[in-house]
Amino acid sequence: MKSRHRIRTIYCKELVDIMRDRRTLIAMIVVPIVLYPLLMLGSVQAVSFQGDRLSKEAFVIGVISDHDRLRLANMINSNNEVLTRAVAVAGPEFEDLNDYLQTLVDAQTVVYETRAELENALRDRRVQVGVIFERDELVREARYDQQVTVELLADLEEVRSLYAKMRIEDVLTRVGERMVEARLAREHLPAAFIDPFPIDVVDLSSPPSILGQVLPLILILMTITGAIYPAIDLTAGERERGTLESLMACPVPVIDLVVGKFLVVTTIAIMGAALNLGSVTATVYFGGFDKIIATTGGGIPWGKMAFILAALIPFAVLMSAIMMAVCSYARTFKEAQNYVTPVILAVLIPGGIAALPATRLEGVMLVMPVGNMVLLSRDVLLGASIPPWNVAMVLLSTSLYAAAAIAIAAGIFGRESVVFSDAGSLRSIFARTYFSRRQNPPISTGLLFVALLFPTWFFVQSALSPEADEDASGLLTATGWLMPTLFVALPIAVMLYWKIGVATALSLRMPSPRYLFAGLLIGVSAWVPAYEVNVLLRSLIGTPEAVSNSSAMLAETIAEMSPAIAFLLIAVIPAICEEFLFRGFLLGSLGTVSKKWGAIFASAAIFAVFHFFLFKFAVTAMMGVVLGYLCWESRSIVPAILAHGLHNAIGVLTVVAPDKMEWLIGAADSGADIQGSHLPVSVLVVGGAVFVCGLICASQRGLRTSQAPIPAAAGG
Repeated sequence: MKSRHRIRTIYCKELVDIMRDRRTLIAMIVVPIVLYPLLMLGSVQAVSFQGDRLSKEAFVIGVISDHDRLRLANMINSNNEVLTRAVAVAGPEFEDLNDYLQTLVDAQTVVYETRAELENALRDRRVQVGVIFERDELVREARYDQQVTVELLADLEEVRSLYAKMRIEDVLTRVGERMVEARLAREHLPAAFIDPFPIDVVDLSSPPSILGQVLPLILILMTITGAIYPAIDLTAGERERGTLESLMACPVPVIDLVVGKFLVVTTIAIMGAALNLGSVTATVYFGGFDKIIATTGGGIPWGKMAFILAALIPFAVLMSAIMMAVCSYARTFKEAQNYVTPVILAVLIPGGIAALPATRLEGVMLVMPVGNMVLLSRDVLLGASIPPWNVAMVLLSTSLYAAAAIAIAAGIFGRESVVFSDAGSLRSIFARTYFSRRQNPPISTGLLFVALLFPTWFFVQSALSPEADEDASGLLTATGWLMPTLFVALPIAVMLYWKIGVATALSLRMPSPRYLFAGLLIGVSAWVPAYEVNVLLRSLIGTPEAVSNSSAMLAETIAEMSPAIAFLLIAVIPAICEEFLFRGFLLGSLGTVSKKWGAIFASAAIFAVFHFFLFKFAVTAMMGVVLGYLCWESRSIVPAILAHGLHNAIGVLTVVAPDKMEWLIGAADSGADIQGSHLPVSVLVVGGAVFVCGLICASQRGLRTSQAPIPAAAGG
């Protein structure tokens, strides 16, 4: 039976078993279908009922003299008469003001002897609000050029006190407006005298979307919740029922078992997210809330909902893999629940940060797990303009984290120390005593390392990026010493700790001269297809402003540098460090479980993602494929380093010595734009021929068959 048939059989069997469990049905179907309508309808009705009751409830006002009591009563009565006349003129649509007016008239006023007694009454909630008028002789004379300071005492944490304060403030504001009108009339002044610049704010934004503020975090949490139970049941549940050992003893590859179970968990998580999304949408629409909490137009944004659900797929994959990895260590269902709790709390931290109104989808938030998905969903629902680069970065980074999580889950689930041991198996992952020497890093180690390095490198690059009026010398210099640390020293430290042969894992061997010659040919000619692909992309989608500004700033900085320093920072260091990480450490780990082209394409895609510009993704990935192929065929990263360094060096040469490159592309005679015109046919033919010769030279391996650069180690 083929692998895909085995996986499909395992998937269908486990999915049917999970769907038969009433706990799964309750968590996935009953809860979203029943819970959201009850929560939303019940909350709205409760708020409405409480508001109606408070609007009709009379309150107690405290003062500290009979003079203040009479003064406040006069203000309330005069304000009541004015508002009553306004209601009579305005018609029945303002009848709701009657209850509001009546609470002011019915308010009981209690006189206290001292301020301390009034404050104690407020603290004991015998009084809802205290009113103290300023006392001095000028105020008592009621002169028109004087102000009367009114002090309101309230307990703002108590809702009745808050309502009472707001109503007293409204009374004082209305009385003050009438007094201002009277004073202006007395002095024969126009109303514009006190308001020379009336402000009329025109809000051009879409109506505030409560749905956009609340729904993203709910969806994230529900996706995680949907993955919890099946992950526990298919790992700790199997162990508790005593079926895990017999399942592992079946003549089925462990990877097929892991993939089948993992796909079931992911399916349940996505189904749960879809049901939760549909339940919220239906509740909003049929409950009559669409005009209140939806975005512009008062309707449900169906297209946006579909996009969000599609974007949740890589996130569901990520969380399903994490849940399976965590639950694999549990011996019982209850113990697995205890392990899951810290994971949920860890997820809530970036999710809560992203849910804050001031948080934006930019900078490090683009690559922050969980947080980037919350922000993307929020901005989509709010109708914000999201650059395609931001969407791509969120999806690519989440997919990278998901791939690393899958590799880790597969490695943990298939490990005998986890399957057959007790809780101490958790220590075996980090205890060096349990490690066996191997030639290549396992795929879980390789993907986990690059997944952790990716947001770190993104944050470093963002923090070091120069301002608009600065050059990029600081960025280049910092990158020159950070890359050897992060891309070379850290992987070597990881391999030494995990007892992995550094020389074999990084393919540190001198190849035959044929591969060095192939690297030389590719290095001096790869810029030709790369240049043409760039021109094609510019003609199809244009050049993003960020890419143009970055390229211009980098060119200016390189032009002002010493050529030797420029070649060192742009050509030598990146070539060595990136080849160590991507064609050595990462490609070697991928080669332990994947075939030739799968490992090459995967490492090339990750290599392109690390360059952070979507516009350059195609060119960078193409170069990654060529370098990966060269490394795979030669079993050494030396030819790839040579080709990579020469390719970067030619780019530096076009900046430090542009006159030496103009004749090559014919721009000196034609006056064509070097960055926007196609290469002359002669250059295309010669450069393309050299490039193809380099690939052919790299593929001449005699009778040897294609295989991993280093024989795959067991486990993983």
